[in-house]
Amino acid sequence: MKAGWLAAGLTALLLSKPGAALAALSLGVNAEEPAPTIGRLIASLKPDDQTLELRAYESSAQLRTALQKGEVDLGIIEDAGASQPGLTLVAELYPSVLHILYHGDDTPADLGQLLSRGAIWAGGPGAVGHRLAEALAGDFGLRADTRILDDPFTREPDVYFIFGGILEPDALARLPGFRVYSLDAPQQLMHGSVAEGVALRYPFLRPFVLPAQLYPSLGGSSALTLSVSNLLVAREELPDEIVYQLAMSLDSLRPRIAAAYPLAGMRGLADLERAAQALPLHPGARRYRDRDLPSFLERYAEVLALGTTVMLAAGTVLATVRRQRRQSRKDRLDTFYQRLLGLREALSQPETDAADVAAEVRAAQSEVMALVIDERIDADGSLMAFLTLSNRLLEEAEQAA
Repeated sequence: MKAGWLAAGLTALLLSKPGAALAALSLGVNAEEPAPTIGRLIASLKPDDQTLELRAYESSAQLRTALQKGEVDLGIIEDAGASQPGLTLVAELYPSVLHILYHGDDTPADLGQLLSRGAIWAGGPGAVGHRLAEALAGDFGLRADTRILDDPFTREPDVYFIFGGILEPDALARLPGFRVYSLDAPQQLMHGSVAEGVALRYPFLRPFVLPAQLYPSLGGSSALTLSVSNLLVAREELPDEIVYQLAMSLDSLRPRIAAAYPLAGMRGLADLERAAQALPLHPGARRYRDRDLPSFLERYAEVLALGTTVMLAAGTVLATVRRQRRQSRKDRLDTFYQRLLGLREALSQPETDAADVAAEVRAAQSEVMALVIDERIDADGSLMAFLTLSNRLLEEAEQAA
């Protein structure tokens, strides 16, 4: 009875522990679209039969903090261009485009005039737009704290400096009198444009061109701006198999993500995933990304084949040399056989001195033993036969003497 209660208690304790097998994984997203929409699509996946629970955060900074504290397993965050302790990359999802909008008809001559135009809404503190606007304001000697707003409600912004998706019609309707600002003429791209200069200082940003007539109500002209990647990140402690299954399921989900957010279907996005990233790639994601790469045996098959051929050739040469050396030693031993046969023939002649024959036999035996020691002739059947024959001949000679 006590054993039954003990087993039940241990089972309950195991199931109540944090990170138990039945616990659902959590996916954090910020409040700005398209992150919630794409988050819901990803939450429909079940990597390694694990349920994904969606959690909303007011800002990217809050989500990043929750990820680093381990309060959430996965998250969709903007590329910050720096490594973040405890976080690893799973996949690059979609780009967010910088929309620089200003109120009025007179176009600012440069970024300095734009940022000194009035109140600026660049996203919440910690957002990429907010940090970039502060840095650029500092470059032009402007006090960012008096111009960049913490929220767009207490004061109406004169300038919007926001990373996000393509503006929807309802958002455009709330922007009367605003125009799109271009960092430079789009034709200057790859010719030392301002956008390239900013991207050179902040490598996680990339130049981007908004096509003409994308926003007729905002001027309609094409505009050179910037974009930043939004990443699916995971805690580094997340098991490799779960992340592998998530990365595999995410590949099949990409058409639905592109349908919900067209910029996610941009050509070349898959190539960008192979570019250098500040965040290390999670081992499970790396294993999935490199699944089609040749294995070690496939990569070095020719080298291994060449090595095997060389080893076989070397073995054949060594065996041949050894056989030739053994044959040469046997040939030298054969000469002593011939001497013994000649002495035996001589011993049968009446005029032959048997003592001389015995001396010759002993000399031949001494020479053979010297060869055994000096040239390491094997003590095989040939040597034993020589000794037997020479000893018999020596006995015959001594008896005759």
